[in-house]
Amino acid sequence: MPIGKLRFTLNPLGAVRGLVEKWRPPFYKSESEYKKDLYNYLVKNVKGIEVVREFGSSRLRADICVGRKVFIEIKKDLNSTSKLQRLLGQLELYAKEGWDNGILVVVGKVEPDLLRQAEEGLERFEDDFSFFTDEGWIIIRK
Repeated sequence: MPIGKLRFTLNPLGAVRGLVEKWRPPFYKSESEYKKDLYNYLVKNVKGIEVVREFGSSRLRADICVGRKVFIEIKKDLNSTSKLQRLLGQLELYAKEGWDNGILVVVGKVEPDLLRQAEEGLERFEDDFSFFTDEGWIIIRK
């Protein structure tokens, strides 16, 4: 069910999270294909709200931004410590630059211990990303 401006205004992170949880992408070989598919899905299902791919501000870049309030980072495979450290580094930059809006991290294949480490690592940013929910960030597995 598409979301409109009122639902988005009341709970941006929750509204976008609901859509992303319903998104059922086919198998793709590359992360860029998942980004394109999710972007197209959101454009179809978010009415009257801007959806931007590769949203940039200052020296930061989010994979997708919805309404300049919800930022989405996509990681096809979170299967190495280096990929986890890169993700945490990106989120740390967001926090330092004042991107205090909601963050959705969408991951595909993920090692259980790396998922636990990601959740623990993200906890250090709770105060920075707590504008819309107690968590401020959400990990969605696909």
